[in-house]
Amino acid sequence: MSDFLIDLALPKTDRVVAIQWIVMTIVWTIAIVAVRGQDRDIRHFVLGLMMLNLGWFAVRTVH
Repeated sequence: MSDFLIDLALPKTDRVVAIQWIVMTIVWTIAIVAVRGQDRDIRHFVLGLMMLNLGWFAVRTVH
């Protein structure tokens, strides 16, 4: 079980990172749509979290 969790946190292959990136893109798109009627600060906060998360996945694909 711990190997599975380590592989999720620090994947060994680009395939796993690509899958995580695709799944999180869908999740973040839903989050952005959910906060579109909220205050500008809330929208920017969620957008910032999205960019940070997807950027982290992009950096992980570089070897």
